[in-house]
Amino acid sequence: MSGLVANESMKIYSRKLTWILLFLLVAITIGASVLGKINSTESEDWRAETTQLVQQYEERLKITELSPTLRADAENKLQIAKYRLENDIPAPPSNPWSALLTFSGLVEMVIVFAIVVAADMVAGEYTAGTMKLLLIRPHSRTKILFSKLIAVSLFALVMLALLIVCGYAANALLYGLGDIHTTDLFLNQQGQIVQQNVLMQVMKMYGLSIFPVMGYVALAFAVSTVLRNSALAVGISLFIMIVGNSMIEATAKMEALKYLPFANSDISLYIFHLPARPEMTLGFSISVLLVYIFALSLISWVVFKKRDVSI
Repeated sequence: MSGLVANESMKIYSRKLTWILLFLLVAITIGASVLGKINSTESEDWRAETTQLVQQYEERLKITELSPTLRADAENKLQIAKYRLENDIPAPPSNPWSALLTFSGLVEMVIVFAIVVAADMVAGEYTAGTMKLLLIRPHSRTKILFSKLIAVSLFALVMLALLIVCGYAANALLYGLGDIHTTDLFLNQQGQIVQQNVLMQVMKMYGLSIFPVMGYVALAFAVSTVLRNSALAVGISLFIMIVGNSMIEATAKMEALKYLPFANSDISLYIFHLPARPEMTLGFSISVLLVYIFALSLISWVVFKKRDVSI
């Protein structure tokens, strides 16, 4: 099995598209770091700056058309800003760890690139006519299929690790290496303000992002296996991903939607205490994603196992 996985990984890294995607990920990460530095402002009077932020959040909350997630975000930031003023706790100086927390949106880039690669893992073999060469080898269809799924999953993890390493390196050049003991204010699951280690929050956010990344990999892989068309697999997966992002807002109004994978795909919402519904927890979201990953993998296996291929 390990030999099959190594062979499939070699196929991934031998393609020009793979290296183009990796280069784009590095370039986007560095660009986001530089842009963050340009937009950041260091104020000597942190109390005056925080007071101004309090006024901004209060004004934002007066907007009646504000979505539930944006309203909750403004309320949380207002609560933390007031807590800073009341307890004389300034925000930590700019550092690479805090910057990485603002990069949660870049995890979606990892998902998009992983979808592109996963969509071609099975469909590409049919298109190129090489699937029959795989099936005549002394390996079961189960091993062949899951070696492909494991290989593309490992590639997705490599991209996630690359995002973290490049993000830290770029911000370390801009702000310095940073103190691993740096703490900041966060809201816990009960909505209480607590002081937590920033590095631990970064590790939690990116570590748990593995689940939504694997969820979309399993989706693209399943569509690729069922339809045997890379373009359709990419298109359908990206469409579902885009539509799924709007499901997070809709879940706040419709309880039944919380059982869909899309409402549980943004782990950063739990870091910043912004769950789609109050009763939703991190454990619940991970459980939902694991169920869908298993179901999609099972569908891929059943279809691939029963499909006739002329040799």
